[in-house]
Amino acid sequence: MINATDVHDETGLLTGLHAGNQAAFKLLYEKYHHALYRKTFQILHSASETEDIIQEAFITLWEKRHDIDTARPLGPWLFTVTFNRAVNHLKKQLREKSKAAELQPVPDHDFREIEQQWQLLEAAVSQLSPQKRRVFQLCKMEGRTYEEASQLMGISRYTVKEYLGEVMHILREHVRKHVSYDTTLFVLLLLSLL
Repeated sequence: MINATDVHDETGLLTGLHAGNQAAFKLLYEKYHHALYRKTFQILHSASETEDIIQEAFITLWEKRHDIDTARPLGPWLFTVTFNRAVNHLKKQLREKSKAAELQPVPDHDFREIEQQWQLLEAAVSQLSPQKRRVFQLCKMEGRTYEEASQLMGISRYTVKEYLGEVMHILREHVRKHVSYDTTLFVLLLLSLL
């Protein structure tokens, strides 16, 4: 059974998930589904394929529930799993189109490069202060409004907006420093996080 306080406490939900509690799983699904859908649809541009990828990500979550670190936010893990599945889906589609057109297969290194750049972005996010990382997770990963984030964090709406502006500046600078030869990550950052 999930307590009312656990609904807003992700650690409590993750503890329930770890124990195999289906109600906790359902609440986590409801918490993240909309934001995952929005971000994945931006990559795939197909509602049915987006839903399939999200379902696969949540199946993976259920299967790996015993390996999830209950002390860490679930959002980054879920978004990474979903992103990787979306990229793999695109890779498969491109290979199928390539075979159908009797062209050379799409080189794997293009997709490995995108995945490495996504990991670079995750590393940049992990270096943010806890407050700024939380604002980023709530507003950009979960799709919450400034008002919702301010209520959840107990800070003003203005502070949330300021933190988010600083975070986006830090991430853009990090991308520029580490990916000067290619703008793929910068484009992904702008498309998936705005």
